Amino acid sequence: MMIKKILLVLFLTFSLLVINGCEKDFNTVINPQTNNILVSSISKLDKVVFNPADSSITFSISFSSVNGLNSVSINIFSPSNDKINNQPIELFDSGNIGSNGDTTAGDLTYSNKYLFSRNFENGSYNIEYKIILSDGSSNVVAFQHFSYDNGKSNLPPVVKDLIQQDTVQTNVKFIFSVSVNDPDGLNDIKKVYYELFMPNGTQIVNSQGISKFPLFDDGNVASNGDVTAGDGRFTVFLTFPNTVALGSWKFNFTAEDKAGHTSNTLTHNVEVK
Repeated sequence: MMIKKILLVLFLTFSLLVINGCEKDFNTVINPQTNNILVSSISKLDKVVFNPADSSITFSISFSSVNGLNSVSINIFSPSNDKINNQPIELFDSGNIGSNGDTTAGDLTYSNKYLFSRNFENGSYNIEYKIILSDGSSNVVAFQHFSYDNGKSNLPPVVKDLIQQDTVQTNVKFIFSVSVNDPDGLNDIKKVYYELFMPNGTQIVNSQGISKFPLFDDGNVASNGDVTAGDGRFTVFLTFPNTVALGSWKFNFTAEDKAGHTSNTLTHNVEVK
């Protein structure tokens, strides 16, 4: 009962993680049929490792029917959810394997290549397949997801400079933060989180099974207390209700990068009175 009550407070902070943390299956045809156009499949990609001999990746989508189809294109989104192509990348059914990776002309499979630089960040890339019809209307018909490894040595992040008080009162909001440095740049940081343990050693886990609660570097003072976005200091606030167990609560702070490397863990105990 005690854990449930504290989770009511924690859920307000953690709900954003639950919403944003739900990842789609990006190897999915979402609109198999649009008017007289029928999508049959998309190319299969899992993990792609940078190849200095040929750094291009071929993207393809196949149709069973293309009546009324004017063009097919893709957009590529980085692990930071930034679109990396300035213009839509058009796919072709030309049979020109050298220039666009399409193997057979007229087989209703549309393809094109895109060069992935060694300077592109590691992590999960999302592809959006879009068609334009002869009447000028457009539809997104499929998504794709794959992992990219740029071949560079990737080093884990470092968590340091914790700001957190030693003693707090119940029903009083308090803010805490850590600085995170990543040798591969702040864009390589996937998440920064803390784990919370009651005085008896029981770890707090919410109803979704989440035990790693996020800190933020988004400059949203109202939502989480962070003052400056993108400065490498990750912040959140918390309130212990007066129903919790009094005593020493343990906080563990950790960061994880997009290659899956975890940082050191900072531990700090807060006395709840």
